[in-house]
Amino acid sequence: MNTIVEDKMKREILVIKNKLLFWDTQRKTWFYEMWDNNFEEIIIENFEYMERAVAEENRDYKQPIGYWIVLNEQNQIFVYKRGWKDSAAWDARLHNKVAVGVWGHIEKEEENSENPIKDTLIREVEEEINLTPKQIQEVVNLGYINDDWDKVWEVHIWACYVIFTKDFNFELMDWEIASGEFIDISEYEEMIASGDYKIETWSTILLEPLKQYLAK
Repeated sequence: MNTIVEDKMKREILVIKNKLLFWDTQRKTWFYEMWDNNFEEIIIENFEYMERAVAEENRDYKQPIGYWIVLNEQNQIFVYKRGWKDSAAWDARLHNKVAVGVWGHIEKEEENSENPIKDTLIREVEEEINLTPKQIQEVVNLGYINDDWDKVWEVHIWACYVIFTKDFNFELMDWEIASGEFIDISEYEEMIASGDYKIETWSTILLEPLKQYLAK
């Protein structure tokens, strides 16, 4: 394990007990529409912090992960590709994969925030693609992805938000991102259908909910 990974695994991240998160909702591998549940409210009222290395092995807890889909003024989505195995992208599970969501763990530096999920969002998109707060027009909660089929990801829940921007031209700030571009949702659908790209699981799951939302 290199020093970058060691540092990440020692950090304290936001977690929530499964029995609190799913107290009135059936737990399953699913995309939960934001209007069908109150996960965000439950998380904000009941979260705690845990060292990431411990949380990765604790099946009694979920790690809420912010997954932020960035749109430009033409409603095109920001799609990016992570580095390959010999690049600076440290997590082998993500090498060379394409994603529509900028994402990250919610760390303890947001502990005094009223909404640590959204405050982490603002920090992460600025750190990774240089999207500043003044360029953010609106943030919309799209829903949540729970994936219990995968033993690695079953300790996570993905909180998905759409970010509408103005006068924004991305700049790749994170050394794990190899390339990026804004494309129409139809182009992204074609990428998935072609089978020529390694798409992150969560980005594939989000295709239909995102299409439906943008069609409104």
